[in-house]
Amino acid sequence: MLNGTRTLSRRRVLAGAAALGGLGAMRALGVPRVLSASDKANIAFIGIGNYGAANLRELAGENIVAVCDVDWRDRSQLSGKFTPAIEVAAKHPGAKRFDDWRVMLEQMDKNIDAVVVCTADHVHAHAALTAMKMGKHVYCEKPLASTVDEVRAMVAAARRYPKQATQTGIVGHASEDVRLIVEWIRAGAIGAVERIDVFQSDWSSGKRYINAYQDCEHIGDSVPVPEEVKWDLFVGPAPSRNYNPMYLPLRWRNWQDFGTGILGDHGPHFFDPVVWALELDYPETIEGDADADYSGKAAKEMFARVSHVNFRFPARGNRPAVAVKWWGYDTPPVPPGWKKEEPLPTGGGIVYGTKGVLVYGPVYSSVVGEKKQVWLLPEEVDRQFQRPSRTIPRPSSHWVEWIDAAKQGKQPSCNWEYGGHITELCLLGNIAIAHGGTTLRFDGKKQRFLNSESANAMFGRKYRKGWELPA
Repeated sequence: MLNGTRTLSRRRVLAGAAALGGLGAMRALGVPRVLSASDKANIAFIGIGNYGAANLRELAGENIVAVCDVDWRDRSQLSGKFTPAIEVAAKHPGAKRFDDWRVMLEQMDKNIDAVVVCTADHVHAHAALTAMKMGKHVYCEKPLASTVDEVRAMVAAARRYPKQATQTGIVGHASEDVRLIVEWIRAGAIGAVERIDVFQSDWSSGKRYINAYQDCEHIGDSVPVPEEVKWDLFVGPAPSRNYNPMYLPLRWRNWQDFGTGILGDHGPHFFDPVVWALELDYPETIEGDADADYSGKAAKEMFARVSHVNFRFPARGNRPAVAVKWWGYDTPPVPPGWKKEEPLPTGGGIVYGTKGVLVYGPVYSSVVGEKKQVWLLPEEVDRQFQRPSRTIPRPSSHWVEWIDAAKQGKQPSCNWEYGGHITELCLLGNIAIAHGGTTLRFDGKKQRFLNSESANAMFGRKYRKGWELPA
């Protein structure tokens, strides 16, 4: 343990959790400290490399009281463009360091107001629900969880503890681009929307966390675990498996035990504007497919290299039915009016309306207050469209919106109920890919598939003993 932090034995952690009804009940039904607008919140971070580091920078104006990570290797031990947790921790010498987030929450309980969860996907729900039960405000990275059941448990917890501010890390949600998309579509800029392509192309920076299907053959390899990597804690609730550098850092996203694939990773960013603008609920049918090489062991262990999902959302009110197609590591056809010499964005959406087309790029890199990557096509539609007044509030940042909400006793705009729905759509898409070639019919009221029990069985997963999901 770094910085002389006291180590709490695994036996003691699990025994204490069991006595209170499961992991996460170490201080069940905690009451959040009342914060005033002038207070600085005491924030603890679970995961501070890469995305965690970025979130920490955005919240550095608050009191960072504790940081936790499972990979303490320095830059010389890592290849590629990564932000080592050890460097981030060094910039916050006053924050206590931990390897085990459960130990951190128990030891620092009374000193923590809010928690930011930036772990691998498979730990999101466990850490976030534990913090919620202890009375903390919680910001959790997207995708909100790794299974449908976990998402629903998180949404239920958010409803149960309404005084605790929750936020989903769909960072483009606060941007000018996303809010303009919502306002423009609702104002009829392109007419009635009937078809949408949402996509993530095979962009160069994404290759740093892509594994070849052949890597499945190395799952059982015996590879020494670096001293700085707390492998058992990384595995957490997933089934035990040997350490291998093909999982860390970041490439865990490819593996079903740890990640949610590119649809779970970038899907929430790109679905956000259209789900928000059109108030899309549950689809009535979902159908997925994958590349021809995605079969056998790869299909049981990893996510597809190239995939597509067709969602069919029913008509609502005066809005027509909408067909949404996901293009995973693939690029959709160029829409009419797009300049042929210009490549499409590396990811985003193409919204087809009865009057024109709206295109948006990777809005996770959009910023507050600046229109950056939204286009109306063709040119005459863009020229003739009378921009509406801004009707959606503009927060100063996605992170500040959350911490301000915590201080004001309200919920931010990308709270778990909203972010959970978007996450669930992406996870349902992954289930459809796994059932390639089958048109799955979904009942939005029962929240179940009507024609596939194997698809419904994928809503949950088994957890390693001692790592059960907090009730």
